[in-house]
Amino acid sequence: MTEMVPPPSSNIAGLILAGGLSRRMGGGDKPLITVGGQSLLERVIERLSPQVGPMVLNANGDPARFADTTLPVVPDVIDGYGGPLVGVLTGLEWLRDHTIGVEWMVSCAADTPLFPADLVERLFRAVTERGADIAVAKTGDQAHPVFALWPLRLAGDLRRAVVDEDMRKIDAWTERYKVVHVEWPTRPHDPFFNVNTPEDVVRLGMILDGSLPAEPPLQAETGIAMLIERRDGTTQWIKESWRPLEALADTPGAAPWTLLSRGEGFEHYLATGVKVVLHRSDLTSYRYNLGGLEPRLYVVLRQTGETEAPVRVVMATIAPDEAQAMSESGEDMVDGVPLPRPLFDWAMAFCACHPPDEPMKKRKRDKLDSDKVFGAKGRS
Repeated sequence: MTEMVPPPSSNIAGLILAGGLSRRMGGGDKPLITVGGQSLLERVIERLSPQVGPMVLNANGDPARFADTTLPVVPDVIDGYGGPLVGVLTGLEWLRDHTIGVEWMVSCAADTPLFPADLVERLFRAVTERGADIAVAKTGDQAHPVFALWPLRLAGDLRRAVVDEDMRKIDAWTERYKVVHVEWPTRPHDPFFNVNTPEDVVRLGMILDGSLPAEPPLQAETGIAMLIERRDGTTQWIKESWRPLEALADTPGAAPWTLLSRGEGFEHYLATGVKVVLHRSDLTSYRYNLGGLEPRLYVVLRQTGETEAPVRVVMATIAPDEAQAMSESGEDMVDGVPLPRPLFDWAMAFCACHPPDEPMKKRKRDKLDSDKVFGAKGRS
């Protein structure tokens, strides 16, 4: 076994890239999002600092918002958002001009707080043993060029590529040099998992508190109650209409159908024991719904012809296309109500158990027509 070559940490500096636009998170400073009592940036600094000597933060905008880190905050040396390659150039040039004895720079992303504790050690060992210019982290078939070890001697070459050739892709530039890839396992989770969406925030929290299951669940189920309204018809052809009003916490042991109140032209009923089931095969539909401005719970009502309970809830779903499929017959009443926060969190946690890039096979439905669902087709 080859003896591990310890990295001379004083000769290796750390660059934290925090220049993203956070579009999928709705804008703002993604590195400052707090999970488990610490911001993403605090976690990245905590993980990187034992592995390197000096550290620098590449971020644009007002540097005062990162004052608590006590790190030098350096904006891109090229105007306009140029992506991570410009960030790498910024770090190389700043370290070249502001430090003594630093020969290498390791870069990492501010939204990826679980990167390996031996990142620098293994990257440095790889370039040393294989005579490479650059070392890049990798998991499976995916390279992570933002997590790489760069020699400061290439700062001039990189500036010429960025300025004279308008180069912005890391891979396009690194292919000019000898690059070695260093692989890490993806179990129990990919250490280069980065937080891009609100669902990713939930997933990170589950990883940190140990609640993320080893295997993603195939399905999940919970019970709710539904507040349902009956109104008198407005024409001679429509004698009455039914619609769901609100999803409520279930009441175990309560009657399945109860009249709550009656007023002029309307009645309110409570239907209990309504099941909401999540399926692994419908993740795309759930994510579409949960990512909207007004997430909905879609409720399917069916008339029974019975006096005591003239309507029953045949389905409550968070999948818009599942509700659409039920509306196509024209016999059922399909409508949406605001998704309660407890159900939203429950569904978000289910989605977070599954990696976002996990391939999904739809159960039955391929088309999504949310306008059709919102139209409450079948309401009588």
